[in-house]
Amino acid sequence: MQTFGKRQLEINYLKIFRFSALIVTFLVSLPPTIVISVFFDFGWLLRILCFLTSWLILFGLFYWYSKHWYRAYHYTLLDVGLRIHKGVFWQQQHTVPRNRVQHIDITTGPLERRYDLSKLVLHTAGTRNASVTLPGLLQADAAALRQELINTNNNEDTV
Repeated sequence: MQTFGKRQLEINYLKIFRFSALIVTFLVSLPPTIVISVFFDFGWLLRILCFLTSWLILFGLFYWYSKHWYRAYHYTLLDVGLRIHKGVFWQQQHTVPRNRVQHIDITTGPLERRYDLSKLVLHTAGTRNASVTLPGLLQADAAALRQELINTNNNEDTV
């Protein structure tokens, strides 16, 4: 049974997270700018300045959050199972016991394929937190981790 210590997500996943934040802040900044433009008769230059200001503030907050989110997100493979630690303000620690894993999926989105990344989705027995997702893994690492979690001690009675 193989184990390893604390590992961070791949740094390229931070790029994907920030690119998503770029798009989200653009979409979130647009409606307030339109509402302000309807109520106040600004010229086009002030409307664009209002949009850019709100976009810069929101993106700055997302950028700050993403740095701290990335630092806080790590995982460890133990004898008992996979431990995932995440959270900036409210920290969470999930431990998925090896003998409770029913099946494991590896999913990859279009941006993740660009950086050879994927998400590992562990499905367990039970109703609460029945599936746990571990994003930002290299595709080879996700496959190796999946294989290690599937090939646990065969003497145990697994669900």
